[in-house]
Amino acid sequence: MLSLLNCRERQARLVHVMRDHRLDVVVLSNPKTIHYFSGALTDPAQPQAFGIRASGETLLVTNARPEQAAADEVLLYTGYTLERPFSRATMHQELVAMVARRYRRSGPVALEFDYAGHALGAALDPVGDITPHLQRMRRRKDADEIAAIRECIRITEAAYGAVKARLEPGMTEYQAYNIISEAMVNAAGRSVEVRGDFAAGTRGINGGGPPTDRRLESGDLYILDLFPLHQGYVCDLCRTFVVGTPSEEQQAAWKHVMAGHDVACRVMRPGATGRDVYRAVRDHMESYPKFRGSFSHHAGHGVGMDGWEFPWLTPGSDQPLVEGEVIACEPGLYGEELRGGIRLEHNYLVGKDGVTALDSFPMDL
Repeated sequence: MLSLLNCRERQARLVHVMRDHRLDVVVLSNPKTIHYFSGALTDPAQPQAFGIRASGETLLVTNARPEQAAADEVLLYTGYTLERPFSRATMHQELVAMVARRYRRSGPVALEFDYAGHALGAALDPVGDITPHLQRMRRRKDADEIAAIRECIRITEAAYGAVKARLEPGMTEYQAYNIISEAMVNAAGRSVEVRGDFAAGTRGINGGGPPTDRRLESGDLYILDLFPLHQGYVCDLCRTFVVGTPSEEQQAAWKHVMAGHDVACRVMRPGATGRDVYRAVRDHMESYPKFRGSFSHHAGHGVGMDGWEFPWLTPGSDQPLVEGEVIACEPGLYGEELRGGIRLEHNYLVGKDGVTALDSFPMDL
């Protein structure tokens, strides 16, 4: 759970942004940003709203009273009821009416344009989109966010330990997925939204995807790129395991991919751009002649409440790294002769002078 104290500190930072841009009210509709500022885990399948005034006064409008909320007032609209027919549309209408009654006669209002519906926009007549400011704020992680990411890493590493110990020829991708899912739930002590890439062998060369009934064969490489959602936050880790004993070719490629992390760590520091990191990692990957050209994806990205956050480590990214953000870095090599691919991914916390890996599960095949 996020710290309510940290939530209030984030609210104070948002108030400074509002005052700088002469906004009287900001209304949030994205359940992720509502969680970020309030600490409330609301139902993402239902309409939600969180309002904050330039005075610092806050309001949460939701369908069920949350376990915790850094909000001065919590209003509940009618969700499930036996009294009348209901739907998402009726819930949204009621939520909009509650928000409008509170803020209609306020000064300038900003919304999250990607999430605010037409009715909310029509009711509040916003002057701008607050999303770009929120994206910048969310890059630097607070202590409670780092703790949430570390907990997600702990759950994921438990899954790696469970599946690596049981991989064997004849096992299906579905069976491997079931081992991973069970281990995550047991480690968390509650439900976990299990996300990831589960394509084994040569199926993993050109991407990932959900598990199938494909059976593992001796010598296959199995890329398991896992990015589960737990208590509002994710990690994004990748390990590659061999079914059986690795070949000399696989071991040599593994060493090269591992060295890609050393290359990335020499570049990743505040002020370096995503392009800088990508070029360093790509140049290193391309120096392995046999599988030159197989590293065709990004070198990494930010991680937090979403699996893909800023900054991007891509050739087109001029986003500078900032102290306090968490970045997933994922060099890889792929090829038929490898019996799949090798992708290895750490989650790094950017410090003043460099980066530190938050995960510790072994990278070996």
